[in-house]
Amino acid sequence: MSYYTRFLSLLLLCSFNISADELTINLSGQTKEGVLSLAIYDNAEAYNYSVKGEQRSEEGIFTGIENFIELKESHEFVINLPEGIYAIALFVDANKNLKIDKNFLGIPKEQFGFSNNAMGKLSAPSFEQAKFRVEGNTLQNIKLK
Repeated sequence: MSYYTRFLSLLLLCSFNISADELTINLSGQTKEGVLSLAIYDNAEAYNYSVKGEQRSEEGIFTGIENFIELKESHEFVINLPEGIYAIALFVDANKNLKIDKNFLGIPKEQFGFSNNAMGKLSAPSFEQAKFRVEGNTLQNIKLK
């Protein structure tokens, strides 16, 4: 076996061991078009600061999407992530003011969702409720509320 052939064999072998896992996010239940603000958190502290504390910050967000989405029955997003524990929080900003609008009772007027379709009691769900493991190809189906 030549040096070149051994090198190619080693390179191919290594390339199969080095890969990102794939997270597919399916969104459904959209009623208005707007800017999708989707954040993927890899720790409870960042999640709680942003979601529970309602502080808009890029800090602590592992990755995310901020794109205009047209009104459609469903949307699919595929994101490559390293294996790990994550939680997703998202909303569709219909009036494009970069925040989730709420009524006088604090109930969101714009659509939102969380991984595992988690729901909190009178507030956003905890990181524990929304967390999931990305391992290999992983699917999260999120129905907008």
